[in-house]
Amino acid sequence: FSTKRFLIMKNNVVRRAAASAAAASALAASLLTGGVANALPTGNYVAFGDSFAANPGQSDPAVPGRGGCPISVSNIGSHVARETGLELHDYSCNGTTAFMPTQPQKSLMGQVDNAIAQGSLGPATQLVTIYVGANDAMQGAVLPMPVQDDLYTTNVVAAVQKIKAANPTARVMLIGYPAFTSNDPTHYACPVNAAGFAPHIPAAGMHQFEMALQNRQERAANESGIGFVNMKNIANIDVAMCGPDGERQVSAILDTDVASYNMTNHPTFHGSAVTGTTIANVYKSTF
Repeated sequence: FSTKRFLIMKNNVVRRAAASAAAASALAASLLTGGVANALPTGNYVAFGDSFAANPGQSDPAVPGRGGCPISVSNIGSHVARETGLELHDYSCNGTTAFMPTQPQKSLMGQVDNAIAQGSLGPATQLVTIYVGANDAMQGAVLPMPVQDDLYTTNVVAAVQKIKAANPTARVMLIGYPAFTSNDPTHYACPVNAAGFAPHIPAAGMHQFEMALQNRQERAANESGIGFVNMKNIANIDVAMCGPDGERQVSAILDTDVASYNMTNHPTFHGSAVTGTTIANVYKSTF
């Protein structure tokens, strides 16, 4: 793609994102409850998470995040910061886990410790988001589900406790993943989305795996006393991997609309904008 064509396509994606973001705002109030603010406070927004949050790649400029990992300049956190007026401190990193062993910058607790040590997480922090769990589910798939559930919950709760110790008033949210399968009996997915061809492939096994992760996240949010942002209500399969070119929120595994995303099976530029707006609206609704 030429630079001019890429910029045109990306601008179109941003315009479509604005339209979907307006619809997302109407749904945000059902995710978490609270009053509406007249004016938002200033301060820090600290983002923890995996590649869904970091989302670097080939189609979009990448810069080093606060933890040293590459992050997209138009990832979810960038949209949240822009719409809340908060200063982004992004520690997200590809491959991050909650309980599976990994490097410190790629573990949830390591990211939290790093943010505290660098002064990003403290009295000035207004908002913290945690977007993690998919890598644990894949890497820890040999473990029984109850064991995975307990390990995930224990580690998320411990991380939240450390966040709250650094700033008890910070608003902390656990972000859910978009839909990868449908809710109908076939539980179809669209691993291929090429030039308008997106066949519905039955994926009941994947649906079970997906919902186990969703339930695990909801449990962790409940036990740690934080909000859970349910993105499956907004990024359902028909607007995610099965959506039309330029409009889907998640890229397919085999996806020919390469100017609209950085990594396959991850948020598109449009999807990052919709998710960011959803998080921002939930945050605003708590004032």
